[in-house]
Amino acid sequence: MAICFACCSTIMAQQAKIGFFSMQDLLNTDVTYQEAIANVQVLKQQYANEQKIAEQDFKEKYELFLEQQGDLAKSIRAKRQSDLQALLERTENFRKETQQLIKKSEEEALSAAKIRISEAIQKVAEQGDYLIIVNSDSETCPYINPNFSEDITEKISSILSAPQQ
Repeated sequence: MAICFACCSTIMAQQAKIGFFSMQDLLNTDVTYQEAIANVQVLKQQYANEQKIAEQDFKEKYELFLEQQGDLAKSIRAKRQSDLQALLERTENFRKETQQLIKKSEEEALSAAKIRISEAIQKVAEQGDYLIIVNSDSETCPYINPNFSEDITEKISSILSAPQQ
């Protein structure tokens, strides 16, 4: 009986194909994702440059105010302080807004890549008749027996790099 069970288990294991892949490897080789991330980096640099200009503008206006404040009438000094405070708040709001826009752009790029990868996984799964496919990057599956599984990262990558029809 034990021999029969062992034989049945071996036959079932041979028929059940398990695939695994590395999401990080796929993202690193996905040209579309890499282009999107490069565009986000350009956007980050543009925002950083604009932030630097805004900060320099504030610094210059603040230094001028400090130089002149002793000579200004009380109402003008209060108006300039108010203007400086408003400029400082706008600069801070711009910084926060740009951080949110950059984060959103990164999330959109990742989401679009994951959709493409998911579709490619589906194709590989159907073509290879896999029972299950696992992302080997996560720690939920720390060991995958290579005798009963196959690394399909390259197969998924080739689907992703194929020209879209």
